[in-house]
Amino acid sequence: MTFRPRGGADVAKTQILVLGAGIGGLVASNVLKDKLRDSARVTVIDRKTQFQFPPSYPWLVMGTRTPHQVQRSLNALRKKGIKVVNDEVVSIDVGGKSVRTSTDRFPYDHLIVAMGADLAPEAIPGFADHAHHIYDLESALRFKDAVERFPGGTLAVGVSRTPFKCPAAPYEIALLLQDYYARKGMADSVRFEFFTPEPAPVPSVGPEVGAKVLELMRSRGIHYRLKAKVSEIEAGWVRFEGGEALAFDLLFCVPPHRAPKSTAEAGLVDGTGWIPVNPRTLETRIPDVYAVGDITALPTPQGYVPFLPKAGVFAHGQAEVVAHNVAVAVKGKGKRKEWDGHGACFLEVSRGQSAFVRGRFLDGPRPGVEFHEPARTWHLQKVLFEKYWMRHWF
Repeated sequence: MTFRPRGGADVAKTQILVLGAGIGGLVASNVLKDKLRDSARVTVIDRKTQFQFPPSYPWLVMGTRTPHQVQRSLNALRKKGIKVVNDEVVSIDVGGKSVRTSTDRFPYDHLIVAMGADLAPEAIPGFADHAHHIYDLESALRFKDAVERFPGGTLAVGVSRTPFKCPAAPYEIALLLQDYYARKGMADSVRFEFFTPEPAPVPSVGPEVGAKVLELMRSRGIHYRLKAKVSEIEAGWVRFEGGEALAFDLLFCVPPHRAPKSTAEAGLVDGTGWIPVNPRTLETRIPDVYAVGDITALPTPQGYVPFLPKAGVFAHGQAEVVAHNVAVAVKGKGKRKEWDGHGACFLEVSRGQSAFVRGRFLDGPRPGVEFHEPARTWHLQKVLFEKYWMRHWF
């Protein structure tokens, strides 16, 4: 069924809604517009007016990027003929095939949910008052200021809950901060502590790669705690389930993540707390509704972790597949594609050096993961990747 919204010029067009203008939503809307041109109306809904590139946030904290360099105006999508609605998604009616925002209602023929994960710092008492993080631009800038003012003492870096976006990010932050203070001549003035509820470092990439990450941290004098789940945070103290506590003078902690409320109320979320999808096509159980990226619960076949990690590289690949398949459905011709589970990640370890990890995470019985030791080459590759992203999609 094709909806016929107000606005005569679009009455016969297929209506495609993309919820979210992060990495997945940006890729999906661009690919759809490129493939369908004027044969469909592509609408992106996001409360933000700017696209922001989270992989560059650690560089922002270290002072090698400015806010201007890590964001772009979503007006660029409008210039391509993509409708952009800057509003909050209030409800999703999968039965009536419409989405309501705080000011309007939008019918759809095809829906792509790319809303990512919401942050839930309130789930841990004291988090908002005493912990820093970099999972949005404003928080990254606040942490940057705290890092620059830090006179020395115990700097704790950790993870409060799993799953969370970009599994390598807290490890990268710990390594970059150690390098930052060493370059400032404060190597003997800062004690580094790392904690995580995970059973091993970056468990999604397997024990061999995890051991290499752990060795990188130990070689920098970063003390490490496994299976430490935060229960509450007080001024100067992180407390863990089981009664242990860690004193700190400056704290970076990954906040709890959860699916947006509107997706749960729409019945899209299952017992995992996220949206289950077909691993190869990203279809949900609802016809004509897809989900990509961090909002999904995507099982891995006997992998190192039961569900695929939340990472922008996966959102990118999934969005390309979904956009292609929706375009095939709209045009009534062409061959559908399947996502191959490929993913890659840079792990910055110092100013000018990065490690590199890649693999196919839907392969069984174990994903084939490659680890490339830290080198300037991989750092330069990450710089080129950032430049490509901030130019190509805008």
